[in-house]
Amino acid sequence: MTHSIYILIIRNHFPQISMAAKRIKKKDLAIVDHNAVHYEAFQKDFFIEPAELRDLTPEAVDAIRSELDDIKIRGVQCPKPVRKWTQFGLPARCTEIIKKLNFAAPTPIQAQAVPAILSGRDIIGVAKTGSGKTLAFLLPMFRHIKSQRPLESGEGPIALIMTPTRELAVQIHRECKWFAKALGLRALCAYGGSPIKENIAELKRGAEVVVCTPGRLIDLLCANAGRLTSLARVTYLVLDEADRMFDMGFEPQVMRIVNNVRPDRQTVLFSATFPRQMEALARKILRRPLEITVGGRSVVCSDVTQHVEVLDDERAKSFRLLEILGRAFADDSLQTRCLIFVDRQDAADQLLRELMRRGYPCMSLHGGKDQVDRDSAITDFKQGVTRILIATSVAARGLDVKNLNYVINYDCPNHLEDYVHRVGRTGRAGHQGDAYTFLTPNQERYAVDIVKALKQSNAPIPVPVQALADRFRQKVETGEAHFSGSGFGGKGLEKLDKDRDKIKQLQKKAYGANDDDDDDDDDVAAADANSGDRSDGEQGSGGAFTSGETAIRQTSRTISAKSANGPAGATATPPETAHPLFSFEIEINDFPQKARWRVTNKDQIDQITELTGAAITTRGTFFPPGKQPPNGSDERKLYLYIESHQQQAVEKARTEIRRILADTTVQVMESEARGGGGGGGGGGGGGMGGSGHGTSGEATGRYTVL
Repeated sequence: MTHSIYILIIRNHFPQISMAAKRIKKKDLAIVDHNAVHYEAFQKDFFIEPAELRDLTPEAVDAIRSELDDIKIRGVQCPKPVRKWTQFGLPARCTEIIKKLNFAAPTPIQAQAVPAILSGRDIIGVAKTGSGKTLAFLLPMFRHIKSQRPLESGEGPIALIMTPTRELAVQIHRECKWFAKALGLRALCAYGGSPIKENIAELKRGAEVVVCTPGRLIDLLCANAGRLTSLARVTYLVLDEADRMFDMGFEPQVMRIVNNVRPDRQTVLFSATFPRQMEALARKILRRPLEITVGGRSVVCSDVTQHVEVLDDERAKSFRLLEILGRAFADDSLQTRCLIFVDRQDAADQLLRELMRRGYPCMSLHGGKDQVDRDSAITDFKQGVTRILIATSVAARGLDVKNLNYVINYDCPNHLEDYVHRVGRTGRAGHQGDAYTFLTPNQERYAVDIVKALKQSNAPIPVPVQALADRFRQKVETGEAHFSGSGFGGKGLEKLDKDRDKIKQLQKKAYGANDDDDDDDDDVAAADANSGDRSDGEQGSGGAFTSGETAIRQTSRTISAKSANGPAGATATPPETAHPLFSFEIEINDFPQKARWRVTNKDQIDQITELTGAAITTRGTFFPPGKQPPNGSDERKLYLYIESHQQQAVEKARTEIRRILADTTVQVMESEARGGGGGGGGGGGGGMGGSGHGTSGEATGRYTVL
């Protein structure tokens, strides 16, 4: 369910949501008609093959690629790999900086990708973490920029680098500045959470290179009604960690931006993993691409020693962690650093408290922290002020820390690609590292991917881990369990596409939409336009749901009746009762999944009860968008039931719940406006009997609350 539908349902009862909708509408990125724009011609092909490579036979080239960590090429007319910096044809100042940084020779991905990019080709670069991918797209970029005329006042960047995380954007920007300063270029780093005023000021001064996250770039492109900057000068586009860019839900944002860049641009995609499911999507934005794979897809670096252990329970994991830390930090002169991964924000903070209590100074890093705190934690960790960092996977991408000795997966990653990126934080740039992963007996599903990663990197497989994987495979064969695939299957693109298609179909039937346009304003217009053509009693062909206008009216009336300001919404037991019991109902079924979860999780209910003195229970059944309870049944849509012997307590609880619902819905709407998919209309209500993590495609009734 898109945010426009949330607005139609509850705009009259939650003014702050309507205000958010107006703000979001201002951030709509206008579609560029490239046929109506005259773009300047630009040069892509700069590579001149060195004389010593010209006479190499195809067999000799294959031998060189085998030596360079077994480079594999898909595509035609790929340039030969280059093994000396001086043979790339880079600006002299770039070569000087490379010497100062003591980069002896190009890494395998650099040796093959730099000539390919300098030849003007679109590429997909796949290489293990810590292999120098960043420099592989930065060096050709500088040659590309220097060949064009300087920026004039008001013109946007020439090179655009998009990343999925703030930390990775900062890392790339740091490496970019080494060369940009020497070449007289300006680079801007823009990401959510930092002051946008500073980004606007830098853009006005002019920046040839912009390193950014998609959401912040859209904010900048929409600032000042789109007059601040444009993408008209962009001829070099990079998507770093491209697999995660799409899998994390950035696809709508990325495609909106990419479609606004001139079609004849040069596009480069890089990542440590690149599942086959990603190819069709990636090739939509590439032209005749070369795919360069170094060391195989989704492979852990050979410099990482992998330790996978099966432990009985959480208590055993805690003891084993302390044992590893005790050994790692026994010699203080070694300046050991350790990165510990957990799967939830609260788990990170809980483990932080436990380690601090045990005498290990540490910090935590996750999406729930302010950007200033996140930056501070990363800086302190890199400088050795803090030598233990506890993080969720938000830090698994692009976090480059020298001399990071240990990575500990305290909570096991749930798919292969995440495992590769986590353990890839150590063993970088030729250094040795150790990666520990803890499994418990009930995590046999994850053991399958761990075994696969160990096999692909030729690492020994512990017998207990293999036994776990075999046990899960047996369950799959007997039908007791199912493979969820990698992070790009069960939890990634294919499932997102299916869910999105289902939601679109429901919306098209309910709101009479006649096209596939995803623009939220079009959804609103379609609903309004069709409202006059159907009566309140009209039903769809299957009788399962009413027309769009009917659904909106019914839900609006329900929410109005149950959320009205004033005592009329509360009911009490008959006067003869000794202690009158006041009650109130708030239907939450049609709010975003994230909003439903916020008001139904146990901690939140306990807080509201403690604050107000009212008892709150979750009742009813979750029904996906367009679905209604069966006629004649006693089932109701998901709702909260508030009761107390004091009417004031009921009113206070109702006000607090409404505030949480409104605030969270606004957050979801703003996230969806940026393309992030912040909560959707699916999923369960959470609370008792509901997991709160489903999708809109789940069967009605899965989230029944008893």
